[in-house]
Amino acid sequence: MVDLLQVVVDEAAKAAATSAVGAVSTASRNVVSLLKERLGTTKSGKDALSRRALAAARADKEWADRLIEAVSVLHEENASTATAGIENFRNHLALLADPPRTGLKLIVGAAGSGKTELARQLADRVQEDFPSGRVEVPLARYRDGDEFDAAAVKRYVLREFGIPHGEIPVDDEQLDRQFLAVLVTRSFVVILDDVELAAELALFARFRTSLVLATASVYSRELKACDPAAIELRGLDVEGARELLADFCGQVRLVDEPVETGRLIDLCDRMPLALREVGLTLAGRAGEARPVATLLDEYRDSGVVDVEGVIQDSLRRTFARLSDAAVEACAVLAGHPGGFFTRATAAAMTGDAKVIEELIAAQLTYQAGDWYSLTILAGQYARKLPADREAGFGRLLAYVRDTAVAADFRENPQRLRTYVVPAKRDWELRVDHIDWLEWHRSLIGELVKLACLRRRYKESLQLAGAFEALVNKRGYWREFVDISDWAVKAVEADEDAKPAQLARALMMRGKARYLARWFPAALEDLDRAAKILSGPAAGFAESRWRKLQASLAEFRGRFHEERADLLVLRNAGEAEIKRELAEAERHLRWACALSTELADGPALAIHPRMLANVLVKLGEPAEAIAVLGTMAAAGRNQARVEMVYANAFLALGDLAEARARFGSAWNQMAAQRATQYVWELRELQARLMTAEGDPGAIDVWGRLAYDATQLGHPRADRYFSALESSSSDRRP
Repeated sequence: MVDLLQVVVDEAAKAAATSAVGAVSTASRNVVSLLKERLGTTKSGKDALSRRALAAARADKEWADRLIEAVSVLHEENASTATAGIENFRNHLALLADPPRTGLKLIVGAAGSGKTELARQLADRVQEDFPSGRVEVPLARYRDGDEFDAAAVKRYVLREFGIPHGEIPVDDEQLDRQFLAVLVTRSFVVILDDVELAAELALFARFRTSLVLATASVYSRELKACDPAAIELRGLDVEGARELLADFCGQVRLVDEPVETGRLIDLCDRMPLALREVGLTLAGRAGEARPVATLLDEYRDSGVVDVEGVIQDSLRRTFARLSDAAVEACAVLAGHPGGFFTRATAAAMTGDAKVIEELIAAQLTYQAGDWYSLTILAGQYARKLPADREAGFGRLLAYVRDTAVAADFRENPQRLRTYVVPAKRDWELRVDHIDWLEWHRSLIGELVKLACLRRRYKESLQLAGAFEALVNKRGYWREFVDISDWAVKAVEADEDAKPAQLARALMMRGKARYLARWFPAALEDLDRAAKILSGPAAGFAESRWRKLQASLAEFRGRFHEERADLLVLRNAGEAEIKRELAEAERHLRWACALSTELADGPALAIHPRMLANVLVKLGEPAEAIAVLGTMAAAGRNQARVEMVYANAFLALGDLAEARARFGSAWNQMAAQRATQYVWELRELQARLMTAEGDPGAIDVWGRLAYDATQLGHPRADRYFSALESSSSDRRP
């Protein structure tokens, strides 16, 4: 695990380094002042300063605490926001009068007791003390049985703090470092909803200058050890319960029946979910003489004597008012993968585009953007109702599969595919096809898994294959690790699958794994794929089999290049790095040879560029230029080719040609609105300006270092080294 104190002093050293080139905020000045107070000078270089500060922090806890406090507000302008509490919802006034302000506070109570709402209101009371804002994390989304996806939680929190998806590392080590770097430089409130394990709290307990408000339904022994004095909820205060009931009962005047209203509130145990359901029942009785008393009489006659009975009776009444089609639809939607649906996926799953409006009108759903979900109680009730759920799942699977495949073909009809292509593959929606894949990525991931478990292997592979279009365009490799894992399971279980399909699934999983820096597992997948592809082209055209072999050679080359890049990050020996790059060169040369033999135009627009990039890293820029001269490329790939050219000419000292190639790449990327390679372009600009002797280079390096630090980006250390080198070159 990354040392938190090490991250703190690293961020302090970065603040000191960037302050030297003018990127100064009040928070940065405070950090620099603390460093000078203890160390005397901050002009010894970032790494040396970090080492000195770490030693001082370990020796002086009081000074370390002050440094942590100062670092925690470095990036307060990057504030995150989350849902505020409902202002007129009165809940536990004594707690709100004296809210917790640091550390961890656990709120425990049964489902429907108002835990999350209380957490939001507590956060509202102290928000001005936490300039970086608030993040709310629904932990249940990140559990699958006993498995908790801590990495997914980290990525979610980073996005909530404004870190672009493309700037979040795929591999665990860099992800953890970025997570720590971003959070130690911010002072925030985090609401952890539905905690079950102490390990879930441990993700945030390290950040002492922030406030963690966590909710839990069960006050287990390990949670009690985390907070022995948790807030335990058993219902709202009386006034809060009365106000909440009034919010939902419409035109019914509770003030006309104060005694009966009190009895009804007591029957509900002052539980928010029960009060909501009773309020909805009362709202339908507006105009009756004594609606509250009448409802209590009906409860007595039907044997309703507790809060559970109240809830079930209210739900029964609500569902009785629905049409048969809406009841059936609600029962089917209760099993929607992931629990969230759009109007389109709801229409597909239920076979009826209109019933969703009836469910919304009955207040059985809640909305988050373009996505809907059944309320907790509606979902629990609907799951017990009879419905043809298998047919609903089949309709949803077919709709998402057809749309995803159409998006894949809209992006690139010539791309190498091994999945069975359905008859329908024309893109007919008005939205952008890649945007659609991105919006539905979580649903696609769930369907790949569920289709495999239900032995719908063909559809599982089709969805996984179509998802590659999103991965190739916008990343999401971390999500693809899980998807490709289920794809491999599906093809292994499918008796009708062809060897090429298994090879492709293994290759894609291997690629996802090596980008996540899981090299041993990635190598195992690539080796298995190689063994399959070394045999005859069973059930597959020979030319396509050879294309798979070329693709495998590309993946193997990139595997070794990624390993070399990691070795560079870890300051490994030159010989070890060269060995990996030499292996990358060998495989990429084989990929180029196969693509040339097959006259595979799309591959010949990619493989030589990859080879040339490795040759530049190997110190062979002239040969890289020769390789680039053999290829033709277009679109975004042409801009990438220009970047490799620029790096090669820069290495040769041909600054004029390097400048021209850089300008071409910059203009093309801007025209295409491609942001994936912005860091590489800016770094190339800084290196080119340094080589040209442009005094503005130090400002470009400084801005790069500052921006990378803001994002907790792993490139930050490299930029600081270049900044220090540029600064020393300018000294007399």
